[in-house]
Amino acid sequence: MPSPASSPHVIRVGLISDQSIVRAGVRSLLAPYDDRVTVVDIGPESDLGDAQVVLYDVLGLHQGDVKGLETAVKAHPGRVLALSRELQPGLAARALGIGAVASVSLGIDAEELVEVIEAFAAGHLEDGSQADLDNQADRRRQLGRGVNLSPRELEVLGLIVRGRSNEEIAAELYLSINTVKTVIRSVYRKIGVATRSRAVAWAIEHGFATTDVVDE
Repeated sequence: MPSPASSPHVIRVGLISDQSIVRAGVRSLLAPYDDRVTVVDIGPESDLGDAQVVLYDVLGLHQGDVKGLETAVKAHPGRVLALSRELQPGLAARALGIGAVASVSLGIDAEELVEVIEAFAAGHLEDGSQADLDNQADRRRQLGRGVNLSPRELEVLGLIVRGRSNEEIAAELYLSINTVKTVIRSVYRKIGVATRSRAVAWAIEHGFATTDVVDE
């Protein structure tokens, strides 16, 4: 008789975290549910191919591990969940900006975590279901879209974060310099800042990329 972990119905969960206490804690939390999920550690050189869902500890971003998350997202598009830290909400937003589909608190209880993993593995966070709608609302909130920035404002703020000057933004977007300044003033008003450096700090905390995306 096959063990629960070998059953095709058991979801294989990859876990990426540099924190041994987090790895041990998640394993312990999910151990009573081994008939539904099984946890597999994923290290920097490990094969990601066997995991159906990947849990990424966002603390890695605080420690500069952007590449680790980018690799996970590339290997498992649409299957990465961010394990968020309540005291550092900006890290979850950054993870969502890089490609994680949703975030779950590291303080979530075991049953809830298993249910989220199962819903995620079944595609229910991207299928128009209530879980999907709830996730979209949370994603918009964490990425700062709850302040109702327009597509143009999001575009301009994104370029500001990536270090473009007003003149460079105007040239890149085919806008006049006065239009760029008007958009920037609107952005500042909506997000509640008065300076460029504050706008950049706000944007980074809300998941905006700090570098241009380069396709390999």
